[in-house]
Amino acid sequence: MQLSRPFKPALFGAAASVLLATPSAAQAPAAISGLQSGNWELRDLGRTGARTQICVRNPARLLQIRHAGRSCPRRVLSEDSRSVTVRYDCSSAGWGQTEVSVETPRLARIDTQGIANGSPFHNVYEARRTGDC
Repeated sequence: MQLSRPFKPALFGAAASVLLATPSAAQAPAAISGLQSGNWELRDLGRTGARTQICVRNPARLLQIRHAGRSCPRRVLSEDSRSVTVRYDCSSAGWGQTEVSVETPRLARIDTQGIANGSPFHNVYEARRTGDC
């Protein structure tokens, strides 16, 4: 079906506004935007019980624990006022799916799984803010 000339600019404008409204990978979904920035300790709730310290300047950092520092496109699969589940794709470095459940602005639970550098991973963390960084 051929569109008449007057409708093409209107369709382009609508498409552009949708693209501009799409959040960037650096923005945190609303469900986790209340988490405080600072130094966070991630305690692996699995067999290892390992503890890792990370500096969180933007709560979106908690969505990509295994693929930290990469700019990977992501999409929100589900979100409510206290939790968000996202899926992201880091091309040849792998992909991940992470659910962050917020308990308080200083405490969250992170369940993340996917593929990193060709190997599968699945970790569940208790994330607790421990101070400034």
